[in-house]
Amino acid sequence: MAAAPTIKASAQDIPNDIDSGLFGLQVLASDSDSESVNSHTSMADVKKVTRRLRNEAYQMNKRRERAYATFIRMEGLSSVEEVFDKNPQQAMCIINIGFGDIGGATTEQIESVFGQFGGFEHVVSKHGKPYTFVVFKTADAAQAAYAKTYGKLFNELCDKPLLLEYLNQHSFKKLLGMTLGEYSDDCALDESRGLYYIADFITKEEEQSIMQYIRKDEEQEATNNGGPTKWLRVQKRYVKHYGHSFDYHIKHVGDASLAASQSLPSWMWPFIERMKQKLLIYADQTPNQLTIQRYPTGAGISFHTDSHTSFTDIIMILSMGTPVQMDFQKPESGATMSLDLEPRSLVLMAGEARYGWQHAIHMRRSDLVAGRVRERSERWSITMRTINKRMACNCAYPELCDTNEETVQRLRKERGIPAL
Repeated sequence: MAAAPTIKASAQDIPNDIDSGLFGLQVLASDSDSESVNSHTSMADVKKVTRRLRNEAYQMNKRRERAYATFIRMEGLSSVEEVFDKNPQQAMCIINIGFGDIGGATTEQIESVFGQFGGFEHVVSKHGKPYTFVVFKTADAAQAAYAKTYGKLFNELCDKPLLLEYLNQHSFKKLLGMTLGEYSDDCALDESRGLYYIADFITKEEEQSIMQYIRKDEEQEATNNGGPTKWLRVQKRYVKHYGHSFDYHIKHVGDASLAASQSLPSWMWPFIERMKQKLLIYADQTPNQLTIQRYPTGAGISFHTDSHTSFTDIIMILSMGTPVQMDFQKPESGATMSLDLEPRSLVLMAGEARYGWQHAIHMRRSDLVAGRVRERSERWSITMRTINKRMACNCAYPELCDTNEETVQRLRKERGIPAL
């Protein structure tokens, strides 16, 4: 006797009065995972299945509405129609799953879901963004993945239903700019605006030698002081000053007693000479203040500009240990950008980059670089500066300049520096 035919409930079984979102429910319960009923099933059972499907459709639409509302608010859009496309495209946006938010997913987790489909290329994510991009080689490949994943629950993605939308090339580039930080030339920081970057400024062997010097100095310091060292805890990082200290309470050059030594470490001078040789802008400079900083995993430093009246024009930063992303922002225009600080790299900030922008390392345990997650571990840095003896600045960035601040005026008077 032939088996009774199987009837699969689909989106067509859902009454038309259920709102199915921007471009329709499309694939909800349309494949072999959908509820099926036998031809001998009673009408009462069919109605139960239909009611369940109605409820699932309603819950799905509520999720879509919340995701769209968040998306619109965060990206400053008037409606999602500005960026989403009804027709299949190579790029898709998962509008309700991002990296770093509650219930989010890592790049690898999203890749594990879409990597099983032919034509899959890559995933692009961003810290704090509620959406993720998935890119395929062709629109047909994207459509095939869409049909198999839309509205489905995946263990890898915290059992959240995948809500997908197609993006045409124009929309993809627009959102890619929002996500990865594409900026106009007028807003970008580079050497013409005072930001210099040298990868592999020191070798791996030199990096290890510097770490050994730091430990040796610490042991000697502990012996001389009978135990205590000059490490200071600032937020979640540790700092030690040489030559001159920096007092984080008054945000200015501090008392000499806070410094580990009144001179810079002798082992640092060969590297300072190398800086002068490699960077013409630094050829006639000599730092007299050095700060070693240790960043445990997850530690960072909030947005700031090094005090204009504490230090002169050039700031140097040597990075060691884990790579980390440094973020820049320009309050005057609202422009932002990021720079990946690799181990053993050197950064120099002068001019506009030094005076007109703030920089920070966000407190988190990972970074997103080119849309991929990179875990952090411990990082060390050495910052070199020169004391501003005049305690004055005539830069073109008053919103970030501390020249006229009351604390600076008082310190200038206490230290016998003539008033401006």
